[in-house]
Amino acid sequence: ETPKKEIFPGNGAQGLALLLLLSAVISGVLGAPGPSGVSGISGIPGRNREELPARSHPAPRRPRSAAGRSWLRWAPFRGRIPAEAVSSPNPRTGRTEFVCSTRGCELGAFDPARGSFCSFAWAEQELRGSDFHLLLNPGGFEALDWVDTSFGSAPEGAVEACPLTDLFVGRSPDGLGKASKEQEALFVAVDGEEVWYKWYQVLVVRQGALGVAIDDVSYNGSAVMESAEPAELTAVLLRNDGCEAADRSITLEELSEVEHGWSAELPALAAARGVLRAAPVLLPERGGWHPGNVTSVPWAGGASLTEFVSRSHRVRLEVPARSECSAVLRGLRREIRVPFSARLTREFRSGRPHRAAVAGWARSSAVTGARAGLERCRPLADLPPCPH
Repeated sequence: ETPKKEIFPGNGAQGLALLLLLSAVISGVLGAPGPSGVSGISGIPGRNREELPARSHPAPRRPRSAAGRSWLRWAPFRGRIPAEAVSSPNPRTGRTEFVCSTRGCELGAFDPARGSFCSFAWAEQELRGSDFHLLLNPGGFEALDWVDTSFGSAPEGAVEACPLTDLFVGRSPDGLGKASKEQEALFVAVDGEEVWYKWYQVLVVRQGALGVAIDDVSYNGSAVMESAEPAELTAVLLRNDGCEAADRSITLEELSEVEHGWSAELPALAAARGVLRAAPVLLPERGGWHPGNVTSVPWAGGASLTEFVSRSHRVRLEVPARSECSAVLRGLRREIRVPFSARLTREFRSGRPHRAAVAGWARSSAVTGARAGLERCRPLADLPPCPH
């Protein structure tokens, strides 16, 4: 039987010591660019199984719908790569790989150029799974970083394959793989074999978020949705006991609300707090709409503004003889919905902001076109007859 190729001679503790010594000499300080040109990765890969305490083994299967305490999620691959799929360049192949995981929580790499399967390391081999999930970052909301680590250390915010498995998304100059906390190494599938790294990078969700800011709001006027319905604003009872029609001059008070609201399509923003800077959508009396002046509005899962409107309408109405009528002030309650795009900025305690594009809907509601008129007239009974 042909022996396996070893990166360095030596077995057992002596081989591991020699490996670490040469790594320090060649790579220098941990965190310097590695031999493949992937910034931040140093260390030397190994294939000799005697240098590790045990071969990589399958992870315990656990239910999963999200990736830890974040808005990342795992979604089944359905033949199309979503725009929000998390990826990493592979310096060895020069192609982009996508973070994937099998139904058994085995982390690996999906390279579309190789086929529709998730390639992962398992027990000294490269295995393939055709039924797999892709890691998604919906809307690019989460700030993702590749953090230098080694020997199974899991930085805060490290992305797991499944909850409580202690298998994390990692990468090396050979591509994406699984970082095992128990075995203190990263395992990557390369050319049919399992290659391991002691120095590598782990994918983390940036911690210490302080809040969100949404600005640079732009409305899409070609996709406006508008509706309207009659609205009764106020009514005053008028009575004419006379035998002839009579004019009545009255003042009708209009009390209504103008409401503005904004909501985002991204579910993560429904739980976020911060500030929105946007121009409310105004509904003028003559019809149509236009943006107003930009203002700052608190964002707590959404944003809203309410303005109370009070207007006096002086009108002159003719009341029929011996009748009682209602002087009614009516208007048109209009509601408009306009899609918008904007820039999302998330601030962190580290001082490094994260930006992403977001979309949503702006809504405005107002009463316009108030008009007064007589309604619901009824004849008065039990009055003496009019003289002839």
